[in-house]
Amino acid sequence: MNVRTTRIGGIAAAAAGMLLLSSCSSPGAAAPDPVEPGGDGSTAAACDAVQVGAITRCENFYDDFWPEIDRQMDALYETARETDGGRVVIWDWYELSPDVIAEFTGRYPDLTIETRGLTYNLSSAIISAKATGARNTDVISGSLVSAAAMTDEGYWADVDWTAFGVPEEFFTIGAPEMLPDSVNGSLMQVNVDRIEAPATLEGLLDPQYEGKVSVASYNANVFAGYGLDRGEAAMTDLIGELKSTGTLQVLEDQDSPLSSGDVPIALGQTLFNPNPSLGVSPYEDAGVFAQFSGVNVDAKNPAGGMLWTLWNAYDPDWLQLRMTDERFSTTQVPYPGLPTSLFDSATGLMETNAGALLDGLQGGAITETVDTRDEWIAMINAADAALNG
Repeated sequence: MNVRTTRIGGIAAAAAGMLLLSSCSSPGAAAPDPVEPGGDGSTAAACDAVQVGAITRCENFYDDFWPEIDRQMDALYETARETDGGRVVIWDWYELSPDVIAEFTGRYPDLTIETRGLTYNLSSAIISAKATGARNTDVISGSLVSAAAMTDEGYWADVDWTAFGVPEEFFTIGAPEMLPDSVNGSLMQVNVDRIEAPATLEGLLDPQYEGKVSVASYNANVFAGYGLDRGEAAMTDLIGELKSTGTLQVLEDQDSPLSSGDVPIALGQTLFNPNPSLGVSPYEDAGVFAQFSGVNVDAKNPAGGMLWTLWNAYDPDWLQLRMTDERFSTTQVPYPGLPTSLFDSATGLMETNAGALLDGLQGGAITETVDTRDEWIAMINAADAALNG
């Protein structure tokens, strides 16, 4: 069973509504006691640092950092199995597949995973559960933009991940309590049998692309990086011209016309269709969104949430499966702070997606950060109004 997760679509309007909901919620139960590291979780290792765009890669992660993280995870497991009957609740965009759960519980038996897939309702469901006192998810996740409401209302538990062995260089983009687990971003999906994608969004104005480009109504974020670089007026003018010339079609089903070649370029994110005629291309000023996981302040099994988060983000055996086994292909690529050797091992769709995102990171893509989050939200709102207004 394939695993499809995405946490960056439809963000700004949802965030505004969730802020209203959370502002009138009740305090709920007291926050659980923080989980302390087992002994001194710090490591004297220095990151063998290589810059991948805005992200710092630690080439020695698995040699010098992972052994301590793995030791800490063993201690977290012992606590998790004795907490809430070993129950770990994980809500995400899509529910976890049985195959994914089996990989986790195969390493950590005696834990029971309960999962829900909530798509656009993920944050509001978490906020509502806290307000009503219902059993909540132990894990929260998202990009800086998509998790804005949960961040501003304090739903990320205060975890010092570096005390559990994670390099401090991994926390230059997000907040300290947000563990970076993967990356996604805007790409041009292309039917390479029919057409070659341009290197820029303006390149789509060439007459050869008339009627041959699509975007989903909820995916206005594909233009936001252009707006951050060139300004809101330039972005909305570009969207208007792409629509008025007939170049750009707003389609909810982009996949079928992309596969057939009838509309051979789809603006979106990473590819999920294994059709060998399809590829993905980065473009200048595309947006890149680091994805994060953490522990819910309302978690009933915080140790279980931490264990899942570290395993899903960094466990080498699990990531090797994700990089090479199509059953575990996702629309997200492991965090680029991990060593080059991990990405070099990728095959199939993961090789296609990882290669495009890494090329984009190093070739002009714009990465969302804590400091620019609100600018991203404003630009996504403006792009959405220009695309769908």
